[in-house]
Amino acid sequence: MKIEIGEPSLPPVTVSDIKTDLVLHYGGKKGETKRVITLNELKGVQLPDGTIRIDTIKAYCHERKMARSFAIDSVQSLHVPGTGEVIGDLLEWLKTKG
Repeated sequence: MKIEIGEPSLPPVTVSDIKTDLVLHYGGKKGETKRVITLNELKGVQLPDGTIRIDTIKAYCHERKMARSFAIDSVQSLHVPGTGEVIGDLLEWLKTKG
């Protein structure tokens, strides 16, 4: 028997205490939807090259009136309510606002 063990996985990355309102266009299991959310937390991993890949957005959904998680792969677009500013890289955008 041969067992191969790869490199240890890098620890997860959490960005929390954000509290920013955004409009999210999302393609989930039930089709496309538009949600106004208050962004609370981002979950992801740090890649070997040092970059951070965000996998999940955790937010308060104003439509459902409850906390929800959104897979980043299903997010079609994000923008700022009021201004309509489109957010391409969410983590970089947050760094400029911080």
